[in-house]
Amino acid sequence: MNKHKFGLREIIILLVIILSAISVWPSIQVHSKKGEAKQAFLKENPKLSSRSVNFGLDLAGGTSITLQIDQSGLKEGEDIKDIQAQSLEIIRNRVDQYGLSEPQISLAGDDRIVVELAGVDDSTAKALVGSTAKLEFKILAESEKFTQVVGLIDQYLTRQTTDIIADSTVKDSAKVDSAKKTPEAKDQALSDEELLAGGVAKAETAEKKDSAVAEAAPADVVGQSLSSFFISYGNGGFIAEESVEKVKKLLATEGVQKLIPRDVAFAFGSGLEKLRRDANIKAKRLYLLKRRAEMGGDDITDARPYRVSDGMSAGEVAVNLKFGGIGPKKFSAVTAANVGKQMAIVLDNQVISAPVIRDRIPNGEAQITGLDDIAEANRLAVVLKAGALKAPMQIIESRSVGATLGEENIAQGFGSGAIGLLLCLVFMVAYYRLGGFIASIGVMINAAVTAAVMSVFNATLTLPGIAGFILVVGMSLDANVIIFERIREELKNGLTARAAVAKGYERAFSAILDSNLTTVLTGLILYKIGTGSVKGFGLTLMIGILTSLFCAITVSRAVLDWRLAKRDRTTLSIGSGFKTLNNANLQIMKNRGKFRVLSWILIIASIACIAVKGFDFSIDFTGGQVYTIQYQDTEKHETDLNKALSKAGIEGARVRSLGGTSANSYQVSVRGDDTSFELAMTKAFEAANQKCEIVAKDAVGPTIGKELRFNAILSVIIAWLCIALYVWFRFGKLGLGFGVAAVLGLIHDTIITLGFISAFGLSFDGALIASLLTMIGYSVNDTIVNFDRIRENTALFGSAKYEQTINSSLNQCFSRTVITSLTTLFVCVVLAVMGGSSIRDFGLVQCFGILIGTYSSVCVCSPIVLWWSKKFKKGV
Repeated sequence: MNKHKFGLREIIILLVIILSAISVWPSIQVHSKKGEAKQAFLKENPKLSSRSVNFGLDLAGGTSITLQIDQSGLKEGEDIKDIQAQSLEIIRNRVDQYGLSEPQISLAGDDRIVVELAGVDDSTAKALVGSTAKLEFKILAESEKFTQVVGLIDQYLTRQTTDIIADSTVKDSAKVDSAKKTPEAKDQALSDEELLAGGVAKAETAEKKDSAVAEAAPADVVGQSLSSFFISYGNGGFIAEESVEKVKKLLATEGVQKLIPRDVAFAFGSGLEKLRRDANIKAKRLYLLKRRAEMGGDDITDARPYRVSDGMSAGEVAVNLKFGGIGPKKFSAVTAANVGKQMAIVLDNQVISAPVIRDRIPNGEAQITGLDDIAEANRLAVVLKAGALKAPMQIIESRSVGATLGEENIAQGFGSGAIGLLLCLVFMVAYYRLGGFIASIGVMINAAVTAAVMSVFNATLTLPGIAGFILVVGMSLDANVIIFERIREELKNGLTARAAVAKGYERAFSAILDSNLTTVLTGLILYKIGTGSVKGFGLTLMIGILTSLFCAITVSRAVLDWRLAKRDRTTLSIGSGFKTLNNANLQIMKNRGKFRVLSWILIIASIACIAVKGFDFSIDFTGGQVYTIQYQDTEKHETDLNKALSKAGIEGARVRSLGGTSANSYQVSVRGDDTSFELAMTKAFEAANQKCEIVAKDAVGPTIGKELRFNAILSVIIAWLCIALYVWFRFGKLGLGFGVAAVLGLIHDTIITLGFISAFGLSFDGALIASLLTMIGYSVNDTIVNFDRIRENTALFGSAKYEQTINSSLNQCFSRTVITSLTTLFVCVVLAVMGGSSIRDFGLVQCFGILIGTYSSVCVCSPIVLWWSKKFKKGV
């Protein structure tokens, strides 16, 4: 055969490189642009979006929401899967009509939908996809009824009378003097504008006439009266923004609910209203509505936002509704029967507006007014046109990242990766000379192929995904190190360069295959069980490991063969290494008792630390809210933030500084799902004159937290079992002994690493679980290479002197063990130092994991194999 022939292997490699370049190019075109330029480019070239790597929200900025179907109201026989599929299409329709680019909408489990909207803030995203969009038209209850119900609730709450019992009801014909609490009944015919301008003043005057109920001292047990929360009246009562949640909880209590007549119900307005046109005081209105809806929104065929051009409302924003089918007749009949009354337009139990019906409306059209701006009108029109969800959906998790923080994450993620990779390549060239240069070429091609595969599958790259990509590129050098160390051994044994390369690749193949496939198993577990960014990390890990196998076995081999064949060389520049490593003669097996004692000390210390100090669980596991706060200066503000929260009476919030980032950032976290916390926190910072802004916020419900805890434990256990079974299968007669040793080593590493996490107070979140599993994969990778050499030497020399065979095998692999750990450590140290706050802890755990994993693969696992061989001589 012609040694210079450009064969099939080389053609395949060239095709892979060309196809990779073509596949990566759309991603380069899309992500080389930023902000509005990127959005405009995607609109002009929509096909490129599906052919490029997507950036996760932690990189692109935006909001991720997990919705869960509320099954409590489902009818018997309704299929939850059908409702889930229908709801998915309705949400997709809303998002498409809103004109967003690169939305990610997918089903999750049996009753959930995950929506990721790049470039959309938290409140807009929740309003767009979280609302059920159940539109109803209801008549406001008479003001006498409002007065009567509020009075009864006040008496019940303040315990002013013993005549109030839990099951009291109010008859429709009951009369109460409205001057005690609200404006006269004639005010009900006034418009919203008239009430806000003049009606409020009348209400305040009337209220002062008899303040016995409003000023009653709150009962120690029940709390404040309902009317004490009203700061003004007019078609209901106005409640200060900070008191809204308290009133909602008060109205939801069982005793209060029994006092509310069955034919009426309370409902809040959708937004804040000015109490007077000349004042800046804003409040939320509490309405009392007829419980029965006059008609629903099923007959709406069109909804269009517009700005009023004439009349007293000129310049205001509104939405025009158009009914189809029998809708116009129904609406005509409803308006004809309620002339002079106020009709509330209610969306998802919130009153959007409540205009007075002046006359019958026969043309089947209606207007929704009282909206803040054209953006809100546009969103409302989109939601109404897309239709209502088939069942109510609860937001059980939401994560929001500002665009500025996203750009910072990209710069830090890729920047730290480039530096880490450069350090690895420089070391490889310095240590392996020509071989290191060839390995560097393979690594660069591996990076391109990995990015190409992700582009082809339209994969989503997250910040942990970048860390995984960097880690995979660093770990891809591992295969080259195994090969080069094997080639050195064959050269020492007197083989020519060509023969040594052939033999080195042949003998290294099984170790490379086994060690990499166990890491792929870890990535698969992360991808199947993980969520969000952890899932993205698992996908990146799997793709990167598989492409690194291809590049190490084919690309590097092709370049080496070409180099040797060019002049029929008999020598190869592959470096001589360090004599200390090459000629290592460590007495590992003789000192196994000492290593056992050391391991038990580390394990006991770790368990003690976990028992005493515990873990700093993030909201991923506990449920709660986390806000990332950013300052533009360089001063320390952790104390300032704590003082501001304490002064405002906010308890349970925790502030910590975020290191490893160029911005001056802090994290404020609180457990629980108090929706008023963000408002209270913002006001506390404003009152303390803290010039900061919220750049990211996460909210995780208790359901998600429990699931993540369960999945975290499950994923670690599954990883252990899969690795044990794989090793047992691959290592034959004594395979179970190798498998048990590998798993015991992993348990050893996991416990000690958990002790490290506890001792240093690292935030225990989803990314840290990914780091733990990656550490498990890396540790077993190292262990299997040692096991492979033990298996090979046992086949050559027999098992008569098994202890000596194990010890010599470990010494033969010692150079490779140190070098691979060193190259991967370069990458992880850079991630820990420069990777930004989001992946700093990931890098720290990986650094520690590499060190403890290297120790266990040499000093813990192999002694267990020896013990097993003595215990079960016939094998299992």
